[in-house]
Amino acid sequence: MFAENTVVIQSHDGQNKQILSAILWDTFQRVWSKNEQYQLAFTAYDDRSLAFNLLTSENSIFYDGQEYIIKQIVDDFNGGKHTMQITATHVYYQLSSRVQSNIKAGDVAFNLNGALSFLFDGVQGFSFRIHGNYNANQTLTDFGNVTVSEGISTLKDTFGVYAVIPDNHIVHLYDEGHYTTDTKNVFRYRNDTSDIQLQYDSQSIVNRIQAVSTAETPAFSPFYVEDQDSINAWGIREGIRVESDTITDVNQMRSLVAQSFVLQPTISFAVTTEENRKVKPGELWSVQILDTGFITKVEVVSITETPFVSTAVQIELNNSRANFLDSQRSQAKMIKNIQEKQNNNNSFGGWVVGTVEE
Repeated sequence: MFAENTVVIQSHDGQNKQILSAILWDTFQRVWSKNEQYQLAFTAYDDRSLAFNLLTSENSIFYDGQEYIIKQIVDDFNGGKHTMQITATHVYYQLSSRVQSNIKAGDVAFNLNGALSFLFDGVQGFSFRIHGNYNANQTLTDFGNVTVSEGISTLKDTFGVYAVIPDNHIVHLYDEGHYTTDTKNVFRYRNDTSDIQLQYDSQSIVNRIQAVSTAETPAFSPFYVEDQDSINAWGIREGIRVESDTITDVNQMRSLVAQSFVLQPTISFAVTTEENRKVKPGELWSVQILDTGFITKVEVVSITETPFVSTAVQIELNNSRANFLDSQRSQAKMIKNIQEKQNNNNSFGGWVVGTVEE
């Protein structure tokens, strides 16, 4: 057993396991992003130890209870110094090279547990757990002959899985209710948070899409689905047409098309804490900027930390319609206050230089 904050290197065959201490600690960084990324990166220097010489491709690194696999190495000899820049991804990503070669031919109805059981069948060393109610069946067509990671991605989209979180060799799949936790805590700008960035992006707005039946005998003529409120606010922003060869009901098609809408600009948050706030994936925090009266509740979706040299943690927070509306309300309040001050400054009050006519 090793201490929680110890970095351990292990050979691929499991025969050698050593504490790795020859690390430039200011380069040691852990990055996690929900459903996207989970890795370690650091630079180690040659201290002629067994641990340093175990830094080779596909060997394991253990840190904070999780296993990572070395995937990228820059072996650098420069000015008499020998260093290695290491990038190691979480062991979960080994599933990108494990394949379920069997196929469930045709249209087959699965619930999430059944689909995952088929996907993981014969995949030794990994398992899954489901958190939430995913008992409803969904139809998968020719499911199989796919890497396990690609299959998980397909099932995430098909069943609306909110978060896929690995814990070593166990893959946890959550619905939103079982994943998020409201901490009741607040990031306050200039209090415990040195930097808050709000990033707006209107490029992804989509509020008008054509619906098309591609059945051999079309079930309906092509038509447009629109969101008039969004069009009034931002103008017409068309997306790629949505097709279906199975849907015959126009209202059902409207519902399908509406899933592709992005009705307002997105807003994302980047926060840098001034102290070592223990932030965990899936936590809900409030962000507050006292200067503008802005406050909104957001979910932690990315954490970047350099734990051995800094207590500051860089955090990215989710964006949603509620967050954008909170931002709009704050901005509208600021505009109103500025206009009121301008009106007061322009109103009559005091002496005016001029002439008086009789």
